[in-house]
Amino acid sequence: MGQKNAKNLIFDGLKRLEYRGYDSWGIAILNNGEISQYKDIGEIQKDKGFDTLPKGMIGIGHTRWATHGGVTKVNAHPHISTEKDFTLIQNGIVENFDELKKSLIKKNISFLSQTDTEVIVKMIEIERNKGKTLKDSLIDVFKKLKGRNTIAVLDNENSRIYAIRNGSPLVVGVGKRETFLASDTLSFSPYTDQVILLEDYDMVEIDKKYLKVFNILNLHKKGLDIKKLKVQYQNIDKGKYDHFMMKEIVDQKETILLASNYNNVELQPLLNEISKSRKVYIIGAGTAGFASGQIAYFLRNISHVDALDIRSYEYKSYLPVIEKDDLLIALSQSGETADTIEAIEEFKKKGCKVCSLVNMLGTTISRISDFEYYTNSGPEICVASTKVFTAQCSWGYLLAMSLMKKNTLARRKIAELSLNTKKLFTKKSIENIQMLVEKIYKNDHMFILGKGENFNIALEGALKIKEISYKHVEGFSAGELKHGVIALVEKGTPVFGILSDNAESKDIVSAIEQVKARGALTIGIGSERFKKNSIFDWYIVTPQFDTVGSITNVIPFQLISYFLSVKLGNNVDKPRNLAKSVTVK
Repeated sequence: MGQKNAKNLIFDGLKRLEYRGYDSWGIAILNNGEISQYKDIGEIQKDKGFDTLPKGMIGIGHTRWATHGGVTKVNAHPHISTEKDFTLIQNGIVENFDELKKSLIKKNISFLSQTDTEVIVKMIEIERNKGKTLKDSLIDVFKKLKGRNTIAVLDNENSRIYAIRNGSPLVVGVGKRETFLASDTLSFSPYTDQVILLEDYDMVEIDKKYLKVFNILNLHKKGLDIKKLKVQYQNIDKGKYDHFMMKEIVDQKETILLASNYNNVELQPLLNEISKSRKVYIIGAGTAGFASGQIAYFLRNISHVDALDIRSYEYKSYLPVIEKDDLLIALSQSGETADTIEAIEEFKKKGCKVCSLVNMLGTTISRISDFEYYTNSGPEICVASTKVFTAQCSWGYLLAMSLMKKNTLARRKIAELSLNTKKLFTKKSIENIQMLVEKIYKNDHMFILGKGENFNIALEGALKIKEISYKHVEGFSAGELKHGVIALVEKGTPVFGILSDNAESKDIVSAIEQVKARGALTIGIGSERFKKNSIFDWYIVTPQFDTVGSITNVIPFQLISYFLSVKLGNNVDKPRNLAKSVTVK
């Protein structure tokens, strides 16, 4: 709400949030007492339909990632009321949707869509028919919703916007004679660096003349606690690259170093907590899950800390053995990962302290943590995470070394690694990877062998290729090969081995010899000293600096994933079915 053309501002804001993943989108504008809507499926782009939206200074917009109901214009948000007096958007999932919808159907309420969101609209209409105001109806209905949900409502009658947060993110941007609401500050970053961070069950009411925040459980009005964003992103573009993914892969020359920009004083509170903890659990999901594994490896093997990585979505099986003097370190790119948030809440109930490492400022995970740290990687627009993974691993190496009072040495080694990472982006190195892609792009199955410090690198390398190329790639420990996986190796099957300058590399060489004997196309990634070994049909050299060198072993897999995707004609930055910010379980 403000003084500018709302539809263009909202369109630009949605474009800036494309990285979160979506399959449909919509915008609603209030103009001359009427709500006009435009909804579409697929990419956010302006066409003749969008151009018919009127100019107005109040509006809401949404990108949907399908949960209840297929990808259709009808199911896209916003969802407008029968009387067209309000329209609503929602992030999250109404977990009691089925129960609520059945009760409405018994009352002869009909539905246009298959979404859980329309159920909210119908419930509000019922309350309105009882003579309640839209605001009161909204509050009463929201209290009946189960799950993590955030909604925003455009009120035609009063020219207002209401929004309520629970679990799913919501922040307020306060500009000059304009107010923004969004799930991510990146959407309105060019226009203001003044933000209000909302708590669960906070309601925002925006009018042309005022901005109010209050808690719907106790109806107490809250003061406007305005904070300044540390970083305000004005322009987000691909630069000289064809895709954000390639730009972000190359960004790692700097971001690996930026993540280690913490001195002993800044880390000391966490170091003290680790030293008195019984056990350290490190959690994450997807790429953050593999980064958790890498950090746990560093903590065990460098600083001899009893550290265990677990996947956020499997935390419940560990709850019986969690004790109050355990520490939880939670990793997330978005800071809004639903599984991870739930795990944190349960660990806190056990009395555990929580540390978080995220990339985005002001997020739910960082705000509910006792110790908050950031990867400082800047916006990561490609859905598949690249630079944040290596940044998280870099931070973990710094943490492990700092526990051994080697913070300065760790930062120096990371700086050397960062400097030498540029060797992976020379013309010769890129052409080597492109030629490899020409050899393997027709293969539907590939395997990646790692061990020790490269075990989680193998898992992440496989995930990266799966996400973007849609190929079946399996990463596992080299020791697992002879326990069943070798049965899948046929003549021409690409098998990668990751080799660092350590004793475990001999096991990788042994495993590669076994698959080579069965006709596999063998590819080595890692230390230059293995380059001339005849068991490898192809080899990609990566910089090695003790244990920290394992971090950059993942970059060739990122590049292979990228060039495979380009070769196959896939959507590199927005792969099918994936969302960047997984705010639903």
